[in-house]
Amino acid sequence: MVNNDNTPLDALLQEIAQEQPGFTYDRDSMVAENTFTASLLKRVPMKALSILGGLLGMSTFIGFLLAAGLYNSGFGMLFFGLCCLVGAELLIRTNKEGAGDSIGVSLYITGYALLAVGVGQLTDGITGAALALACASVVAIAVSVSAMGVFIAVLVLNGSLLSLIFSHEVYPLTHGLIALLALVLTYLSLNEARLIAASRRFALVLGPVRMGVIFSLVITLALFVHQKFFSTTITYFWVSSLILIACLLLLVYRVLRDVVIFSPKTKLVIYTCAVLLLAPFILTPSVPGALLILLASFYIGHKPGFWVGLLALAYFIILYYYDLNMTLLAKSGVLVASGLLFLGGFILLNNYLKSHVD
Repeated sequence: MVNNDNTPLDALLQEIAQEQPGFTYDRDSMVAENTFTASLLKRVPMKALSILGGLLGMSTFIGFLLAAGLYNSGFGMLFFGLCCLVGAELLIRTNKEGAGDSIGVSLYITGYALLAVGVGQLTDGITGAALALACASVVAIAVSVSAMGVFIAVLVLNGSLLSLIFSHEVYPLTHGLIALLALVLTYLSLNEARLIAASRRFALVLGPVRMGVIFSLVITLALFVHQKFFSTTITYFWVSSLILIACLLLLVYRVLRDVVIFSPKTKLVIYTCAVLLLAPFILTPSVPGALLILLASFYIGHKPGFWVGLLALAYFIILYYYDLNMTLLAKSGVLVASGLLFLGGFILLNNYLKSHVD
């Protein structure tokens, strides 16, 4: 019986071969990779349950260590933390089954926790623990073959940087972290094909790094709107907003270039609408940040990132609406005007696509 699962892939490869003479490809490798990815997606529920079970098992193991009095030994906690991190990587490399990957993720989480506690006891401070976690996460991103391991490492790295900023109360550096995350997300989105083709390593870590950056950006932006829970005093929100808006306009420029819109008048209208849409949120960087995630994920067809951006946008807009710095009437006008701009853009885009299809 003929397998029709790869029919779209064959059609796409034939179309590319017709448009690009001399195009060569390894179909068998592509089919194998496609089949492997599909099998991973089908095992997601079982993997989630396996990770939950692994976390429960690791929590029992940590409870045993604490009951044995190991928490009093910084070297002991550090040693077991490093063993968990190294053991997780070895387990994932040698065991290709879903259960091995799930247990490896649990070992990663346990290792980071034990490493932070151990270094914190030895250095008697948050700074040492944050630096140790940052170094460990960078090494994991560089060498790990687990997508979940790389994703967790990116989150740990972002959390370590936030810990350093909060512990030393240098809150303006939060804008630098926002800028770094926004620039990395924009660069990965605009150069995805080039990075994948550059090396197999980039192709392996690009997806989990991008998701880690997306979640890190959402978490960091959430700190901006929930400062009262963290006793922080982050000011000059317009700095982060300008950086995020600049990244958004760069993505808009690339989208216009890819859809072959060269009319200066059309570009001027689109840029003007974009600026008018983003101007009311100049003091609320969370909304441009969510829009950046949404547009970047839509540009490359990344569905998980798109849904994260959409949920973040809805959440941050609700918080923006109930913020007491402006009257509800003024914010209602801003949201109505923004909705009209979105609808106008949708109508213009539909008309443009229909004119080119006809």
